[in-house]
Parts: sequence; structure tokens; C-alpha cells
Amino acid sequence: MTSDPFPVLATFALVKSAVSPGDTELASRGVQYYLDGLDRYRDNGDFLPVTGAFGTAVAKALVESRTPGVKRTFVLESLRIESLYRKPWGTLAMADVRVTIADHAVDGSAPDQREAGLLRLSGDRRLNVIDSWDASAGRWFNGHVPENPAGLREAVVQPIGWHLRTESWVAGLPPETYWDGAGATPFQKARAAYLATLDRAAIASRTFATVTATIERFDTFAEMAGGMATVRVAATLVTTDASGRTQRQGIARRVKVFFGNWSPEVVDEEVTPGVWRSGGDLALVEIDVNRA
Repeated sequence: MTSDPFPVLATFALVKSAVSPGDTELASRGVQYYLDGLDRYRDNGDFLPVTGAFGTAVAKALVESRTPGVKRTFVLESLRIESLYRKPWGTLAMADVRVTIADHAVDGSAPDQREAGLLRLSGDRRLNVIDSWDASAGRWFNGHVPENPAGLREAVVQPIGWHLRTESWVAGLPPETYWDGAGATPFQKARAAYLATLDRAAIASRTFATVTATIERFDTFAEMAGGMATVRVAATLVTTDASGRTQRQGIARRVKVFFGNWSPEVVDEEVTPGVWRSGGDLALVEIDVNRA
């Protein structure tokens, strides 16, 4: 990766969406997972389910709320979604929920303590608590943390490496079989068609050397992390034919690496200047899914 500077642009805008019964259930599960984590942290002091300034405030409050000899647990008493946001392609992005939480003594030996507030959750099929509204300061505890250029550079290494690997081989090794084309996006179908044109019988070995990548721009959201990196790749294509003759050719590529609810992945590739394999249909609603 080169260290060239690149612009980070808030190109994508979240869309406020109507709330369905399923969204409320999803948010409730996310808050319950958060409360279970608070119970574990207060009992064992091991893993806190939130980070940043919000995590620091929560950890301090949990330590202060410990009652010697009394087993306590957090109980979600009420939840109402105040705002629900989706990404431009339809994927669920964030939910702001008004909650009432009771800190309950399991054996009833101490009175319940209640707190009401606004929590922010993020995710798609599984929402996770990421922030809380600080009423005294009039802002979110964490807010939106700007993208770290160094972290983005590091994160695009693996998907670009895999992208080149799928069209590389050395003599004696079988073809890559990671992807079979089922349920493919337009880019994946076009990419598969391109890979099918590579003649493994005529080319005994096909690898890339001196690979460098430069992020040209990163398009993201004003409210949350994630987005699209446009990356320029330069390399030397090294091929060896069946007779043992080796050739070296400089190549230049431009790809789009998507940061969504799964690991960063290449979702498009420029064939000729201004022409992309996807044909303009990135099918992000299919890609932007937590596959865990």
C-alpha cells in the first residue's frame, strides 16, 4: 500500500425509514444482548460490550453499582424505536431506541433501580448497541469517529490480495473453487466470465509481482463507519507458457472495495476507463449482509 493521501467524502446519506414490528423485535434482542454483557462485566470484569467514551462511562457506572452480597441483573422493561435508518440501497443501518432499564436484585433483597435513556444500535440482521445519548452534554457519548486512513489502507490489503489470487496459479495446483457463481451479483457473473477465458492449458503459471495499491478516495456516511474505497492497483503480471517461456507485463487496475456488514471485499472492477464489470449495478443490498 502506498501512503498517498486521499479524500474521505460523506457521499452516502442514511434514509429515515418507517418502523415495522420486526424492527422492534430486532432492537429488543440487541438491547438484551447488551444488558447480558453488562451483567457479565459487573460480575466478572472481563468483556464490556461497548467501547469509546460510552464504554468508559458504562464501566465506571457498573463498578459503582456493585452491591456486596447481592446478585443483580439488568432487565429491559420497555423499548420504543424513535428513529430507524437504512442505507441508500435498503440495508438496515441504525436504530435510536428509548428504553427503560431496571437494575434488579435477583433475590429481592434490595430495591430495583431504574434508568431511562436513548440508545443507538447499528447493524443489519443483528443490531448491536454502540452509543448512548448524553443528556447533560446534549450529544452522543461516542458520536461518529472519523475514518482512519491508515486503518483503511491496511483493511484493503486482504480483499485485493484475494482478488488477484483468484486469477493466479502455479504449475501443479488446482484452480480456485471458492466461488461457484450461484446467486451471483452482476459483477461476480462478469468476473466469472473473465476468469473462464484464462487458458490454464496454455499458461502453466500466472502470478503477480511488485503489487502496489493506492486508495484514490473513500466514500462514506456522515453518521457511521463503512463505505466504498476506490483503489488503483499496479503490478507486474508474470506468465510462463507450456514450453517454459516466461513473460512479464505491467498492468494497472482500478477496483472498488466495499466496507459493509462483512469483511471488506472487491465489488467491482474497471475494464476500460469508465466501464465497470458491474454495469453500474453493485447489488449492495445482497452484499451488505452479516454472514456470521
